[in-house]
Amino acid sequence: MPTESFSPLPPPAAVVYNVTAVKAKRIAGDNCVVARMIVTNNGLTPLEQGTLTGVPSPFKLVNAKGVTVRSVAKSLYLDGNVLPGHQGTGVISLCAPSMTSGSRVTLHHGKRKWKVGFTKPKPKPKPKLERKPKQKRPAQAPRPTSNANNGGGYPGYTGPRCYAPGGKTWKPC
Repeated sequence: MPTESFSPLPPPAAVVYNVTAVKAKRIAGDNCVVARMIVTNNGLTPLEQGTLTGVPSPFKLVNAKGVTVRSVAKSLYLDGNVLPGHQGTGVISLCAPSMTSGSRVTLHHGKRKWKVGFTKPKPKPKPKLERKPKQKRPAQAPRPTSNANNGGGYPGYTGPRCYAPGGKTWKPC
């Protein structure tokens, strides 16, 4: 009689993540990728509310050149207790010093991926210096009219005029 060998199914992962949203955020001065997710607890012990560090995660960050980002600090924050066999919501933060402002990274989780860009911080506007208003010049008396305009004589002279020697200007007769 032939014997059939059944291979048992692999046990489900203790914690399963289902990402719902991904964004870039600055946390304590570091650029981080923050993923909002639904957490399923397939383990035997409850996951307690709060921040969990050192949690194994199936996430991988890749920079724009296609190189895996190393030395990523991971922290998982659960919004509430997750009992075995139940689901809850949480946030995982992936921070690394190599992620600089203006760069782009891709978060890989299984076959899914999300591209995230870090915006450059806007420079703070320089305070405008208050300028002193320009002082106005004191009023001056009008200048006397020139010979070219009036044809010579004193200002206001309206008498007869004659050509001056050389014939280029006028003078009072």
